[in-house]
Amino acid sequence: MSDKRKSSPKPAASSRRKFVKSVAAGSALAAGFPSLLSAESPGAVRRPLTREPGRRRVPPSDRVGLAVIGAGGMGMADVNTALRIPGVELVAACDVFDGRLDSARERHGEIFTTRDYAEVLARDDVDAVIVGTPDHLHQPISVDALRAGKSVYCEKPMVHDIAEGRDLIRAEQESGKVFQVGSQGMSSLGNEKAKELYEDGAIGQLN
Repeated sequence: MSDKRKSSPKPAASSRRKFVKSVAAGSALAAGFPSLLSAESPGAVRRPLTREPGRRRVPPSDRVGLAVIGAGGMGMADVNTALRIPGVELVAACDVFDGRLDSARERHGEIFTTRDYAEVLARDDVDAVIVGTPDHLHQPISVDALRAGKSVYCEKPMVHDIAEGRDLIRAEQESGKVFQVGSQGMSSLGNEKAKELYEDGAIGQLN
């Protein structure tokens, strides 16, 4: 497959950090987190909880070239959330199923596609990757991505044992890149709002 895309300038580290944090904050949207209904008003209309970034012009130096490794349901849901962030562009997709790569191209245009994630990590126009593969591949792909100089948003679980976790932490520290594990339960607006209501005394004592 020919690759017609040109490499884009590397964004600043702060821009990549904002990208990863924004994807984490918005992962509940990708998972279809429920809307909020006030307990005070049984007849109230449900209001969806959103944290939609404001649209703005993004200079080329702040743009983030994104790749997804594992283009199934969860990986592409994370992509859809990431693309809500100004300046993020999907440039590559990797999966072992050709049908998923075809679907990614149909939806996102002539992006680079491959079955070999090493080809994605070798690309200069990829600044960050979403790892949405089967669980046993999360750790090795994340380590390889960090060592290749990419920031990583990895779906849970991060690892299967403590030793794997130590290796991944070491790779993140040595790379100086951003690594985050997706956990929509912990980063969701629903939990954020529940904490606010609890602290305001609106939902009483928890037991």
